[in-house]
Order: sequence, then C-alpha cells, then structure tokens
Amino acid sequence: MLLAATLIFHTTLDYMLNSIEEFETVPLPPKKIKIISTHNPIIQVDAKAKESWMLVNFSSGKTYKVPEADAEKSNLNNYEWDIGFSRTKIITNGGATNPLGETGVLNLGPVDFEEISTAPNKGYIEDKVSFGNLINQEFSGWYNYRTRTHNIESKNNVYIVKLANKGFMKMRILNYYCGKKDQDCRSMMCSRQEAACLTLEYVLAENGQFPSNIPEPAKKIHPNIN
Repeated sequence: MLLAATLIFHTTLDYMLNSIEEFETVPLPPKKIKIISTHNPIIQVDAKAKESWMLVNFSSGKTYKVPEADAEKSNLNNYEWDIGFSRTKIITNGGATNPLGETGVLNLGPVDFEEISTAPNKGYIEDKVSFGNLINQEFSGWYNYRTRTHNIESKNNVYIVKLANKGFMKMRILNYYCGKKDQDCRSMMCSRQEAACLTLEYVLAENGQFPSNIPEPAKKIHPNIN
C-alpha cells in the first residue's frame, strides 16, 4: 500500500509540474482598460517615481520630471509649472516650495464641477513646510485611504487654482490608478505598479470666468500611463 501511495503521489506531482510549465508558456490575456468619459480637458500624470516630482504646466500641457532634491534646494523656479505630483503628494509653485512663484489653491470640496463659473479674487493657499515636508493644506486631504485594501480613492473635491501665469483654472482628481478605477480597488488590493497615474479634469478660466460646458461627444480617456 505504501508503494502504491508513493507511486500515485509522484504521478500526481509530475502532472502538476507539467501543467504548471504549460500554463506559464501561455501569455496572459490583455488587461481590460477602464474608460473615463468627460466633456472637459483631461491630463494624465505619471507620478510613480517616489523620489521625483512631476511638474505640470496646465496652460501649455507640458510636464517636467525633476528630482525631489531640486525642490529641497528651491531650484523649481527653473521650470514653468503650476502643480507638482509625487505618488499621493501634491505641491504648488508658490509659498515655501518656490517663494518666487504665485500659484495658490482653494479647495471647494465635492461640489458640482460644472456649477463653478467664477474664480474668486482671493483666498488662495500657498505651500508651507510641515514636519520637514512641503505641503499645500488644500490638497493634503484629497483622497480617502481604505485600510482593508490599502487603496487610494479620490474624494472628487473641486479645486480653484491661481496659476503661475496669474490665470485661473478649476480642476479635480478623477482617478489614481493606471488600469483600474479607484472604486475597483475597494474589494481587492491593487498593486503599487498600478498606482500613481493620476487622471485630472480641468478647465482654464477666461478673464476669471469659466466657460460653460457645451455638450459634445465625450472624450474617452484610458487612465494608464507607461
């Protein structure tokens, strides 16, 4: 009986090994990319690098990837930018981050994005240093952290930003993940590789007034950045 059991065990093990080897040679099916639709302009920011900032100029759409040390040395005035992103951290081109910059932020909370028609003239908050870190308190609570799945989920707050060129824009963070929606990570743990691809919706003001939304075919945005 012992000999028979040993034979059965080795036969089963050989079958499993062969099956695993065969499975590993079969390519995985392509990921289904979630799509976000909006009538407003969208920009996607690759903020995966922990030791770098991705600086965004919203007027031109240009981005600059700079080492975190440049921020600590106050060298960010060498770039034309408005907001910087690094994983969940967000800084602006003003205050303690760059005393020569003029960017500030006003957090309106989770209000109706389309209902915001005018940029306020004052009340904008600039960056400061807190516990050795550069922060803007208006952006500091932009997400919810799910302790069960360790995922990040945007609160969909609307922000009015006074830009570096003295113009204004309204914006909100739609999504944090590359190939998934924030909500998809509520019931499962999304990997670090899928995180820190921020999808931002924004509208630039014209003389302090935001243009009304004119219905048109929705822009479909694939929130995955290589």
